[in-house]
Amino acid sequence: MEISFAPSSEYAAHGRERTHQDGAGLSTLSGTDLRWYYFLGRLSITHSGIDIGPPWGWVPLFDAMYCVQQVMVYAQGGDSLGRIDFTENDESIGFELDQHGALRVTPSYLDTELWCPAAEFVASGADFIRRELRRVTTEYPDLAGNEHVQELARDVGGGSPEARGI
Repeated sequence: MEISFAPSSEYAAHGRERTHQDGAGLSTLSGTDLRWYYFLGRLSITHSGIDIGPPWGWVPLFDAMYCVQQVMVYAQGGDSLGRIDFTENDESIGFELDQHGALRVTPSYLDTELWCPAAEFVASGADFIRRELRRVTTEYPDLAGNEHVQELARDVGGGSPEARGI
């Protein structure tokens, strides 16, 4: 499974990160603001050549990362929601864990389903979060000081963004 994110050129003007001169002030953003109003783009989730990512390009990056993280917890048998919800509409991607450690993945907006090993999703999710944290904190260095960004980095086993040079 491959999870990726492409910043949207079409919707970039709607992401509030552009209102921060040189990224200043991003270190103090609330988790809610960061999750809903910043860094819009297209989420892609591909397995066996099939992309089940949403067809729209205004998914907030941090909301996608938090949702992927909660599905990672769910996939490992934790008490978390097995679903990626999208803040901008009622669509979602559902995940069901079977007794053999496989995830059934069903997007509400497509007439398809995928199966993948839970461990594969967890590894792909962690890679996705680390990669995107590295990209966005390189572009906006002040963001690395944000407590919510630091918590997300620690939760995927990467330490703080500053300590890892993210």
